[in-house]
Amino acid sequence: MNMTGIIFHEDFSKHDPGWGHPECPDRLNLTMKFLREKDILGRPEIKLVYPDSANEQDLALAHTKKYIDSIKRISKHRGMLTSDTPVKQETYDLAKLSVGGAILAGKIVSSGEMKNSFLLNRPPGHHAGRDYGGGFCYFNNIAIMVESIRQEYGFKKFMILDWDVHHGNGTQDIFYDDPSVLYFSTHQMPLFPGTGRIEELGEKEGVGYNVNVPLSPGSTGADCSYAIDKLFIPLAREYRPDFIAISAGQDAYFADSLADLNFILETYVKITKQVMKVAEEVCNERIAIVLEGGYNLEALPRIIAAIITTLAEIKDIELSDPYLAPKQIVSSTVEKDILKMKALLADYWKVF
Repeated sequence: MNMTGIIFHEDFSKHDPGWGHPECPDRLNLTMKFLREKDILGRPEIKLVYPDSANEQDLALAHTKKYIDSIKRISKHRGMLTSDTPVKQETYDLAKLSVGGAILAGKIVSSGEMKNSFLLNRPPGHHAGRDYGGGFCYFNNIAIMVESIRQEYGFKKFMILDWDVHHGNGTQDIFYDDPSVLYFSTHQMPLFPGTGRIEELGEKEGVGYNVNVPLSPGSTGADCSYAIDKLFIPLAREYRPDFIAISAGQDAYFADSLADLNFILETYVKITKQVMKVAEEVCNERIAIVLEGGYNLEALPRIIAAIITTLAEIKDIELSDPYLAPKQIVSSTVEKDILKMKALLADYWKVF
């Protein structure tokens, strides 16, 4: 069906890490309010879909039993997973619901029910590895989505694009030795979690299937788009994945308080279009997007709306930055880094 599925559940907003925490319920509350005000959810190109919770068998697709049990146990008594990742009584169940949303986002695209999908979820997941969490994350939503699709639909190859401002260390770790999942990340460096160097190419059979594009503070959205054009798209054309999954954190936005990159609203429109174009070439347009970060409450709803209208090819809704946007240029540093990365990847990919 030629529609965009929006996966959402009211209970996602029940996840509340506490007063002053940036990963707050208003991230989704204000986004849904904005989408309704713009009548985006009522468009014929959009279908709102509600998920069920994942079960422990689903969680075990990407996490150890010991780790799953630890989140369940801490939830009963409350505590801290890490200094920025509190575990409350409802955390285990709400994190399972977020995973269930990711599974559904992948399923409706893989089955052909929807052309593409966007999961409006909390809590996020890309900092959660097989036996650890942190960075506001408990279970790795996108990794479990990929494994669920692999299991149910028999797809052989996946690409994950992670444009969150923070490197998705959990996702990288889970698939670091797996050549059936090509992980590609753009992120600010230096910044939490401190991983994501150019030289981190994977290990064992997965060497060459892990691609990091670290961006210096002050880098623009033009730098990200350039990296996608020069690296991600050529890789996708050679690798030809069956499915493209996106960890979409909007915290690289220039007015986000947790980082120092200079993406603008148009950045997210452009890079979404870039991925859509190559997905049409290589994987029958299959794209599923999972929400990660993004903490500016003025900008986040507008950016998400811009991504959704781009996915759905809605052209009659005007959206713009809530602040004066900085000029977008490709830096010479990124150009040099891309050349360095092509040289490193040339041993594994004919396109370079």
